[in-house]
Amino acid sequence: MLIKILNLEKLVLVGLILLVSTFFIKSEELVIEIDNPKFSEKGLDDNIYEIKAKKGFKSDNKLELHIIEGKFKTEKNGKWIYLEADEGNFHQAKNIIELKKNIIFYTDDGEKIRSNYATFDMSNDIIKLKDSVSHESIEGIILSESSVISDNFNKIIYAGNVKSIMKNID
Repeated sequence: MLIKILNLEKLVLVGLILLVSTFFIKSEELVIEIDNPKFSEKGLDDNIYEIKAKKGFKSDNKLELHIIEGKFKTEKNGKWIYLEADEGNFHQAKNIIELKKNIIFYTDDGEKIRSNYATFDMSNDIIKLKDSVSHESIEGIILSESSVISDNFNKIIYAGNVKSIMKNID
């Protein structure tokens, strides 16, 4: 009788171990490391973009990026806009890239917009910046808490505490 009880306890223990290990295996998400990931698009509506990174980590829902560079324009005759950031996530289903740390958007005209957090909705041509936003151009610099850029860098809205410092142009 004692042997049957011990065997039953062992069987229950083995079953419990299998149950727990199955739970952990299912809860772990498969992550694939990618060297130099790059994605681009040239749409029929003249949207063009190219985003690349030094390193990427692909999971089910997103592509985590490190050391990001990119360029894009949304109109055939529009200006090229470039971007750099330390980190980000590309959400393919939404066609949105989320950027973090040392973000800079700049143009060939000398405009530079910096922040510590941004999202770029590539389908709708909308960039939202937050956390220490600064916009530098030949006219001066504008500091704000947040900013929204649209219309191929032609429409910029600043929000929060906004401060502008104009340069003397002679």
